[in-house]
Amino acid sequence: FSLAGGLDGQTPAERRDVATWSPDESVAAAVVAVGTLACMTFDEPVGEWAREHRSAATRVWAAGSKVAGDGYVTVPLAGALWWLGAQDRDPRLSRASRYALEGWLLAGVASQLVKYSVHRERPSRSSSSQVWNGLGWTDQDLSFPSGHAASAWGMLSGYALEYSDRPWIAGALLTLAASTSLSRVHDGEHWLSDVVLGAGMGYISARIVRNRRRAGPVSLVPELSACRAAVTAM
Repeated sequence: FSLAGGLDGQTPAERRDVATWSPDESVAAAVVAVGTLACMTFDEPVGEWAREHRSAATRVWAAGSKVAGDGYVTVPLAGALWWLGAQDRDPRLSRASRYALEGWLLAGVASQLVKYSVHRERPSRSSSSQVWNGLGWTDQDLSFPSGHAASAWGMLSGYALEYSDRPWIAGALLTLAASTSLSRVHDGEHWLSDVVLGAGMGYISARIVRNRRRAGPVSLVPELSACRAAVTAM
């Protein structure tokens, strides 16, 4: 017997090999960590370059790109798509929207925990990228990591992973997430390493949510033989 029903049309055999945290997530986390540390070397030069090259056109681009990281815009939109997918009986859209919302939430919680643990000063408040005020509850100096980048990547990666068989859709969504990240450097709200870490946290959060959902609930399967009787979790 089994205590688990089907999940998103998957059989227990298809779900059993899905791990919430696999070697792929370990590789992604290592790349994000190394990339973040490497970008810290360029935080100040990149920030200065961004300030010197702002224009009316880039300000319009940044304002538009930032929206993808604003939860008060993206969460209602993803919720509406989830509802439409259910009403129109489009399980893929409904599933992608659920992944996106859960990825957004996980990335947001993770980024806020780091922000309040390190309190790095923003480029708009300090000319040095190495001002870290440590653990505290103040709402000031929450530069590391970028919350907008984490939110955008956590949300949009959920859709991109579900529609990975349609490269133009996945590519457009990830390009928008990258644009959101860069807009924060353009606006002087974050250092380059802030947005790299935020983007990585968002992407990995989306992968974790998708893996967990695909793994499904635990199934209890009896094994009967002449030598033993057992119940195996699958």
